[in-house]
This record gives sequence, structure tokens and C-alpha cells, in this order.
Amino acid sequence: MLFLLLLLTSPVWAQITDASFFPSVKSINPGIVRLRNGGFLAADSGNKNIEKNHDVPLGGIVGGIKTEVELKKQTFFAGAGYKYIGAEVLMDKESGTRKETINSTTQGKRTISDETNSNYQGVMLDLWLVGISYATADFDYLNEFRVGTPPTLTARDEKKDLTYTTVKTGSAFKILNLRFGGYILDQQAKGDYTYTYYDPTTGNQGTSEAFKAKNSARGYGYGIGATFAKFRAEISTERMYDTKLKISSDYPGAITQPKPSSRLSAVAEARVFFAAIGIRFRSIKGNFTDLEDLISSNILYDKIGANDTRTETSFNLSLGDKKGFSPSAFYTTSTVTSQELSPVFDNGLKYKAVTKSKAFGFNISYRF
Repeated sequence: MLFLLLLLTSPVWAQITDASFFPSVKSINPGIVRLRNGGFLAADSGNKNIEKNHDVPLGGIVGGIKTEVELKKQTFFAGAGYKYIGAEVLMDKESGTRKETINSTTQGKRTISDETNSNYQGVMLDLWLVGISYATADFDYLNEFRVGTPPTLTARDEKKDLTYTTVKTGSAFKILNLRFGGYILDQQAKGDYTYTYYDPTTGNQGTSEAFKAKNSARGYGYGIGATFAKFRAEISTERMYDTKLKISSDYPGAITQPKPSSRLSAVAEARVFFAAIGIRFRSIKGNFTDLEDLISSNILYDKIGANDTRTETSFNLSLGDKKGFSPSAFYTTSTVTSQELSPVFDNGLKYKAVTKSKAFGFNISYRF
């Protein structure tokens, strides 16, 4: 029974107004870090598998364009709170591959492959009235497109190397059992987009051109909740806006301009005897993402529209409240239906896409 419960759990992140009952979850609002109960160290390793079917009916394509993504992530997290001060440190490394398969009655079967990596480092410091966080993430991505063979080869490589920085400021306060909190953020990124040509008659690599790129966004989040000795609940909303991407207009590849996005979350947690249980529901509109999930944002949800919505439901279970080492596991799912441009046919038309993701992982933690 315990093994089954562990397989049905996933990390329920603390939200905006108060620290979670689960010490191993990261805070979204840096203004609640001081509310942690003691300290916590955690390391985990997880996998995420995504399947997407894009219903493109052109070019004799049978069964749509199928996309398979596999992501692997390792994370180290530490957090502590004491009276009027709190701190959190999070580092993670993620790598992924994407395979796009097209089976056409006129063009045959072909595959497009991607490789991508991301490294994240972030720190939060909460000094009673205000909390602040600073995070950086490096993201690199290589897309290799190959159709046909010499002397009629169509081939090109697209590579992105970007460095993101995010500064977030937040605060939280209480009135009796009610909790209120909010934050604002500024996000910047810069780097290079590189486009490499290939000779269609020989297949030999040709010239490479690098284009400087910058993007930026601003955001905010706020929530209201209630916390009691054995139960807490909260509802919050977050939004990213003023999204911009600057790159030379003569870049030969396809550019997806970032769009405003939002996330609505509801969280409930309870202490029952020697256990704590939690549930989180999220409704995400557009490509709203945390900096720790750059790969999913850039290779999975980059083409969804500003009004496309996906839902996520997560569960968490903790047995016992003693200090020391504790193992755990998690499992979560997500489904999104969207209308997306074809990655193959440049006709400006959108076709239905269904994306399903599953994630699982294992965690070892130490509470002090």
C-alpha cells in the first residue's frame, strides 16, 4: 500500500501566501520563505515523457505528425526558515531529446531530431517584510532537419544558446488565519540563434550564420489562503506579460514570438494522524512556464496559442514528521489540446494537436 501511495505522489509546490506543510517543496513567492519550519535538504532524479499528435492532413501524411520527447532531470534543493529570516537554494540539470516522425504516402517516412540541455541555479532570501530571488538558467538547443538524399537533399541545423536571468520580489502577511501574498518579476534572456546550411547536391555542411537575440518579460502573482494547525488552502493567479523577442528580421528560420500567458492554481493540504496529504490543481493558459522548465517551454509548448489551455493535477504524500532521511517518489500527468502551425508546411494554417505528458521520479531528503 505504501509503495502504491508513493507512486501516486508528485511535488506540490508551495504557492503564494504561506509555506507548505511539506518542507521539500520550493516556494514560488520569495516572501514566504521565512515561514518554513526548520531546514531541509533534498536531491532527486526524474524522467518526463511527452507524446504529441499533430493532425496535419497534407502531403499524404498518415496518422498525423507524431512527436516523442524524453526529458531527464537531476535536482538539488535546500531550504530553511527561522523566525524573521529564510533562505532557499535550488540547482537542477535537465537534458532532453525530441523525435518527430512523419509517415507520408508520397514522401515516405522521415524523422526530425532535437537535442537540448538546461542548467538552473536560483537563490531566495526572505527578510521578514520582503523577499527577493535571483535565478539564472543556460539553455542550448539543436534541431537537425533532413529530408531526401543528395543530390536533392533538404537539410539545415538550427541552434539556440541563451542565458536567462529572473529577479523576483515578493511579500506576504496574515490577518488571523487568513494569508495574503504576492510577487512581481522581471525576466531577461540573451544569446545566439545559429543557422547552418548544407549543400543539397553533396550533403556537405556549408556556411553558418549567428544572429544575436534578446527576449524579455514581466510578471506578477498574488493569492489568498487560510492556514490552520492541520489544514491549509489557497487560490492564486499568476501572469506573464510584456513579452518581447528581438532578433534580426533576416533570420532564415521560423520564429515563434512569445505571447502573454497565465496560470491559475488551487492548493489544499492537510495533516492526518502521522501523515500529510496535498493536492494541487492548475489551469495554464498559453506558454506559462517556470525558469526550471525551459526545455518543456521551448520544445513542447512554444507553438501553442495565447488562449490554449492545459490542466495539471498533482498529489503529495508525506509519512511521519521526524527529522532525518526520508525517501519518496512522484508521478504526474498533463494533457493539452491546441491549434498549432504545421512545422513542415509553411502555409499559415493551424491544425489540432493533442499533447500528453507523464512524469515520475525518486527523491531522497534530509530534514533538520
